[in-house]
Amino acid sequence: MLNAIIVTLRPIALAIVSHFGRATCALIVACSTAMSVHAQTASGEAQALKVGVLPNVSVRVILANYKPLREYLARELKSAVEIVSAPDFAAYHARTQEGEYDIAVTAANLGRLAQLDHGHRPIAIFEPGIPALAIVLKSSPPASLHDLRGKTLALSNPQSLVALRGFAWLAEQGLQRDTHYRTIHVRNYDSLGRVLDSGEAPLAIMSAGEFRAIAPAMRDKLQVWNEFARVPGFLVIAKPTMPPAQQARIQGLFHAFTASEDGKAFGGLTGVRAIRTVADDELKSIDPFIAETRAGLRAVK
Repeated sequence: MLNAIIVTLRPIALAIVSHFGRATCALIVACSTAMSVHAQTASGEAQALKVGVLPNVSVRVILANYKPLREYLARELKSAVEIVSAPDFAAYHARTQEGEYDIAVTAANLGRLAQLDHGHRPIAIFEPGIPALAIVLKSSPPASLHDLRGKTLALSNPQSLVALRGFAWLAEQGLQRDTHYRTIHVRNYDSLGRVLDSGEAPLAIMSAGEFRAIAPAMRDKLQVWNEFARVPGFLVIAKPTMPPAQQARIQGLFHAFTASEDGKAFGGLTGVRAIRTVADDELKSIDPFIAETRAGLRAVK
C-alpha cells in the first residue's frame, strides 16, 4: 500500500521540487504518506476512495485544508480515503477525465467540461461563490482601467473560471486580451505578488482563496482594487463508472458535511459555508465559457 501511495504522490512531488526545493518536497510527501496510511482500514484490504482536489493553492495547503473532509469521509464510509492533486490545472483536468479520481473537487467550468465530454456526474457545489478579484500594489494602484492599455496583466491559472470571467469583465470595459493588454502566467499565487511588487504588471487577476494564500508579508503590500464577479464555487463530480448506490451515499455525506464538527473546521480553513445540490440551469450558465476553457487546455499540451 505504501508503494501505491508513493506512486500517487510522485507527480506532485516532482512538480514541487522544481519550485520549493527537495527539502520541502520531502516534508510534504512524508506528511501526505502519513495521512494516507492513517486513513487505511485495520486490515489494509479496502481500496481507498481517491478524492482529487484542484491545485488552485499549494499541495501543503490542500492537504491541511482537506484533512477534515478526509477524516469525515473515512469515518462515515469506514474505509480509506486519500486526498490527491496534480501539478497544475491542465494535468488535474486530464487525470479527472481519465477517471483517476473517484471524486473530483474542481473549478465549475472544468467540472462542466468533464460532464459534457466524459459523463462525469455533478453531485454537489460549494457555497458561497468564489470572489474574482483584481489585485494591485497599494503604493501604485491604477487610476482607472484605461491605465492598463498596453500593459501586462498577471494570472496563475489561465484555465480557471476566475481568469475567464476576468477577461470577459475587461472586454466589457473595452479592453481586449492580446490587443489592448498582454497576460503573463506565473507559477503560483506568491509569484503573482512578486510580479506586482516588481512593477512587471500593474494588476493581477486571482480568486479570493489565492489572495488569502499569499504570504502575509507580501499580501500586506497589496490591495483588492475590484471584486468584479462572483463565480460558482467548486463543483464536486463523481467519475462515470461509480456505482449509483455508492454515488448516492457519497453525495449525501457531502451535503451533510458542513453541519458536522469536521465540516465547521473545513469552513474555517476554506471559507466554504454550505455544500448543496447543483441545479441544471447553474451548470448551463457555465456553457459560455466552455469553448475558451477547451482552448486554454489545448494551449498547454
